[in-house]
Amino acid sequence: MRRRAAALILLAVVVLAAAGLCSRPEPAPEPAPAPAPSEVPETIPQSRPVVLEVPRIGLRAEFEPGDCRVKDGAINPATMRLACAFTAPDRPYELPGTHASDVVVTAGHTGAGVPGVFDSLYDARSNAHTVTLGDALYMRTEASGERWLKYVATDLHDPTKDALAEDPAVWGTGATPGRLLTISCIQPLLSDSVRNAVVGWQFEGVVDDIR
Repeated sequence: MRRRAAALILLAVVVLAAAGLCSRPEPAPEPAPAPAPSEVPETIPQSRPVVLEVPRIGLRAEFEPGDCRVKDGAINPATMRLACAFTAPDRPYELPGTHASDVVVTAGHTGAGVPGVFDSLYDARSNAHTVTLGDALYMRTEASGERWLKYVATDLHDPTKDALAEDPAVWGTGATPGRLLTISCIQPLLSDSVRNAVVGWQFEGVVDDIR
């Protein structure tokens, strides 16, 4: 009888211990990792261009410190060896920066027998653009320091000079944020220039190095 009572007591202790084990609370789940902070796009204020490069065609062009000269109603850079950017109170053209809200206009001369800063943009002998769609243009500005604004070629044009100002394929029909134009003359060797070489570029981002 005593053995039976002892056995019952022992069984009760085992059952209670097992119940205690079964009712032990599960460990709290580990907190979910916090989402990685998204990268904030870098902002470079609009300012005067200092230099541009198109590595694939070997073009490097430095800029005049002020606006392009206008002569007889047309953009006419003051020197053969420097490019220029054009802004005017009565035009929507803007200076380059990460958040330019309309087109950036740059221009440079080409020469026949005399070197011009934008000679590399067009091959007058073969009557063809040297830039191909997807080529990269890199620009440093007064505000960008050692970093580069990167643009990618999106469209090529060779309008006559009298048609350029009204060509919607070049200028668009409304604001064109992030767009940049390089404008030069198509200079035949033995005759006057009557057409422009125009490349449209679209801003892509800010980079540390030219690739």
